[in-house]
Amino acid sequence: QPTKRDSTNTSTGRYSRADLQTLPKLDALYQTGALRAKKATVDRLRSLSQSHGKHVTLLISLAEKIGKGEWIQQLGNALFSSTSSLQPSSSLMPLLAPLSFPSWQRQAQVAYTGALATVMTTCSGIKAGRNAASPLLARLAFHDPFLYRLWERSFQSATMLMSLPSSKAADLSGLASAYEIFSSFCDTFSHHLLAVNDDDFLKRYHHPADDLASEAIHAEDRIAAKDIVISLKNILNDLYWVQPVLASDIMNSQDDPESTLRFQRARLLLSGTKLWNSLYERWCRLYRVVQFCNEDCWWFPHLASRGRHDNNPIIQSQVTTLADQGNDAMDDSSVESANMDDGENEAAPMSANDAGGDALASTFRDPKMARVLTYIPQAMPFSRRVNLFNSLLESDKLRTQDETTSFRQMMMNFEEGEESEISGRERVKIRRDELYSDSMQSLNRLGKRLRKRVQVTFVNKHGQEEAGIDGGGVFKEFLDDLIKDAFLPQPITEVSEEDDGGISTERHHPDFFSVTPLQTLKVNTTFDGDYGILLNYEFLGRVLGKAIYESILVEPQFCLPFLNKLLGKQNSLDDLKNLDPEYYKNLKSLRLMSAQEINDLGLTFELHESATTTIELMPGGSNIPVTKENVIQYIHLVSHQKMNVRGSRQTSAFLNGFRDIVPAQWVRLFSAYELQKLISGDDAVKGIDVQGMMNVMRYSGGLHPSQPIVQWLWQVVNEMTPDQQRKFLKFMTSCSRQPLLGFGSMVPAPCIQQTRLREDDYGNDIAEGSAIGNVRLPTSSTCMNLLKLPKYTSKEMLREKLLYAIESAAGFELS
Repeated sequence: QPTKRDSTNTSTGRYSRADLQTLPKLDALYQTGALRAKKATVDRLRSLSQSHGKHVTLLISLAEKIGKGEWIQQLGNALFSSTSSLQPSSSLMPLLAPLSFPSWQRQAQVAYTGALATVMTTCSGIKAGRNAASPLLARLAFHDPFLYRLWERSFQSATMLMSLPSSKAADLSGLASAYEIFSSFCDTFSHHLLAVNDDDFLKRYHHPADDLASEAIHAEDRIAAKDIVISLKNILNDLYWVQPVLASDIMNSQDDPESTLRFQRARLLLSGTKLWNSLYERWCRLYRVVQFCNEDCWWFPHLASRGRHDNNPIIQSQVTTLADQGNDAMDDSSVESANMDDGENEAAPMSANDAGGDALASTFRDPKMARVLTYIPQAMPFSRRVNLFNSLLESDKLRTQDETTSFRQMMMNFEEGEESEISGRERVKIRRDELYSDSMQSLNRLGKRLRKRVQVTFVNKHGQEEAGIDGGGVFKEFLDDLIKDAFLPQPITEVSEEDDGGISTERHHPDFFSVTPLQTLKVNTTFDGDYGILLNYEFLGRVLGKAIYESILVEPQFCLPFLNKLLGKQNSLDDLKNLDPEYYKNLKSLRLMSAQEINDLGLTFELHESATTTIELMPGGSNIPVTKENVIQYIHLVSHQKMNVRGSRQTSAFLNGFRDIVPAQWVRLFSAYELQKLISGDDAVKGIDVQGMMNVMRYSGGLHPSQPIVQWLWQVVNEMTPDQQRKFLKFMTSCSRQPLLGFGSMVPAPCIQQTRLREDDYGNDIAEGSAIGNVRLPTSSTCMNLLKLPKYTSKEMLREKLLYAIESAAGFELS
């Protein structure tokens, strides 16, 4: 398949950015070409109408009949079925009589494949739903026998295309035909999936019992989603990575076999990506329910492990430009439309999401990897994408947190006898009993400057500054406590007047988030979204963004629809089950009711938000009854109101704050459930990876892994409950969740330091072996990930003191 024009690039593995344009740009080139061809055809027919009016009218009539899809569908069933599906009275029957000869039938199948691909030219592209109103797609996509036959041929084509490396003299026309048939299936099945809910999808396209007998699937009228994923992965791996499609493959389309092949490869790149992403979006939504394929089924072989493209993958100057871009409208609907009116010869302008992805692509050195990461990031394992995301963060921090000049100036002042601090840091004092209000007042005004280093000094309930210099550990503790206070709904507690110190534990702010039936968080929609409330949500967005920016894992678990919003995605009906499963079940049940049952409910196109608030789902909705004919529309409008409209002002304010710290394009490297892992770690991990922590632990103060006290410590940690292990980790590092990439990624590396066993009443060391004095508790320096462990004389003493220390939940003052 490599051709002469590719020989140099193939041997060097280098392509320019002009060659490897991003998918939105390739799609725009394709759509522009299709629209121009359409306009040229219309202009040609108009010019011929003067001299050949009857013929032109006949051609237009024929095109209209073909465009409705019925003939295409019947021909396909007849050509690719073992028995003809045509009725004897069909007008096509005389035309198909010669197909009783096998050689003629084979030629007809090839011709049909090309004709189908030509008819469906404008249906190709990367946007699912762009041609939602197409009668051709509506006819083909929802006729099961046609889909089955089309998939059968596509599967055979995929098998042939994957055997190409061993074929030295391939038939270019045959290859082009194979790409055409697979493109047609991708366009048709993508349209089909728009109307299939998750439950029906699993019943029809998930066959776990057939995993060990995959061959049987293709002998029956069934389609397995797993087979589509794997077939597409193999083909897209070739089109994206091995022999990547170039922009010239679309722009320089000619009639010769090689140019035709290149064009069809480019077309399958677009349509195959569309279907692959549609399936991946569904896989992510079903992730906690059932996985219709393993996660590694999505990984390209060349990206499953580290390669040369991992070395210095980021262009620093481009990261700076991207991070400083404004937060203009970044949210796009998952179903987009292009302007396809007659007379238009240019594709619709690039959407905000696509423009952002294009900007992100410019930050990666390797244009092949940039193309993958901006449109099919699932082709790379999650852990490798986390590394790239961290590279983006570190590149940005080189500018926002560079203290080299400030440190040099401080040292010069010190030599001249002047005391000074490192400038450039944001310094704040926070009263523990006014945690939220002090934090918002001090930090929210910073906006994007919150990406700088923040140095926190805590003030205790007695008004005294707590001991300790913030080297990072105090800020981690502060951020963890602030997020728990601001995000996690808590009952207001009353404090008696006799309470020592008179410090009220009453919360000084409302609950900005509420808990879903799945015990995840969503924005509190009881607020009316006034300016004051929206400022709070904007602040909370910056706080969560800062946690991600500093790679600090925090506790909140958000509902997937809210995470979709962080990714700039619209929610669909099936996403409702990840917000309120019972409501989703009841709403979906309306589809199965009879007309009389629906009428008896007395529903109208309105939604009761509360006892006093009613929202019309369409103009005049309160006077429009829900019937069997419009119940599907009602279901989707209710879902859209609850998922995308309700609470949208609060969500939008949150996003504005969040994107001040973390650009929207960066988090789009992840799916919704992966973003949750980025925020709070993998909730599938209970407790901590004790062995992993042992493997990277350092020791000081005379400690060595072979000593009994070290062995006792790890035995005690292993015997802890998962909750106690997380408290131990928090005590040592200020965060209860282990690093996403393991303890080996911690900076600085975790360390255990041995200290004297006893101290006097003033905290001074007492000589070793003395029987007087107080037995010390373990302490920590969270900024250094350092555990200070007294030289205990027994495992029981170590257990007692360690558990007491981690359960005390004391502040930074303890150390």
